Amino acid sequence: MLHITNGDCAAEALVRAGIAPGDVLPWRDVLHEGPVPGGLPLEELSSVRARFLSDDGFGDYDDIRGQFYERDVRVAGSQAEDEVVCWFESDLYDQLQLLQVLDWYAEPSHRPLRLSLIQLDLGQDDTFEAAGELEPARVDELLGARCALAPDQLEVAQRAWSAYRAPTPRELEGLWRAGALESLPCLPDAVHRVLEELPWLDTGLSRSERSALECLATQPLSASALFAALRARESRPFLGDAWLWRALEALEAGARPLLSRQLSVPGAGIERSVLALTPAGQALLAGQARPIEPVERWWGGTRIRPPDTIWRWDGARERTVEVREADLRGHD
Repeated sequence: MLHITNGDCAAEALVRAGIAPGDVLPWRDVLHEGPVPGGLPLEELSSVRARFLSDDGFGDYDDIRGQFYERDVRVAGSQAEDEVVCWFESDLYDQLQLLQVLDWYAEPSHRPLRLSLIQLDLGQDDTFEAAGELEPARVDELLGARCALAPDQLEVAQRAWSAYRAPTPRELEGLWRAGALESLPCLPDAVHRVLEELPWLDTGLSRSERSALECLATQPLSASALFAALRARESRPFLGDAWLWRALEALEAGARPLLSRQLSVPGAGIERSVLALTPAGQALLAGQARPIEPVERWWGGTRIRPPDTIWRWDGARERTVEVREADLRGHD
């Protein structure tokens, strides 16, 4: 039996419950960040992902690529297993990983004898249950209640994964809007949340970026306090601290910095700073400034590359909008 889960903390929780380390496969990728282009098989996509993570300072390329290679070889051989159990949470980070995993198993020749799913979601008191914090008794309970994945769930995962990797967000938005994702019950909310990570029409900020500025609107905060405040705003937290620091550094850069370091430890990174809104950040939140031009980045398979046409999220109408940055500047 092979157990696939979202990362090392979750893998350690399963091992603490008595599952052999060799039977646990952590997925270890942050698929809501960086390029996830379509048209590439798993091996080639892993090379793209390893290059992105390495270039962003998350490790040596050869080391990351080697980890992905070992992961891909393990999953490619798993059709010989009597069962593969997928352990994933309901948040965006996990749901994108789940889509990638289930896209692989959607091919009949890749499937083991039994393919099961364990999904952790919000409890009765709306507390988020994290796989990395599971006690052994809870692992046993969840394992005993696991559900076999149905063919229609694999088909939905395959369609959603392909749509996320498409060169525009329209296909994924269409699946979400049509209610076509419901057979994977945690997926619709995750897809809505990733759509909100597109630059918004009114500010040019993603929801995460805007939330960071809103947390600073009343008073400066240390980076650690800001991280905690952002997590409290999410019913299903998904953004790791390292990725937040990267986003904050982008917000303090450029011709129109939106935040500044009020206090900072000499030589330390932004994570050891006290942060405050700049006048430009205050004006943007107040609707008194034009939207910022997003920096070049990827959203799944969509490349956001100013000054080309940019896909934005219209939060008021809950839909994607295709605009040219030149048109926005022309309405200043």
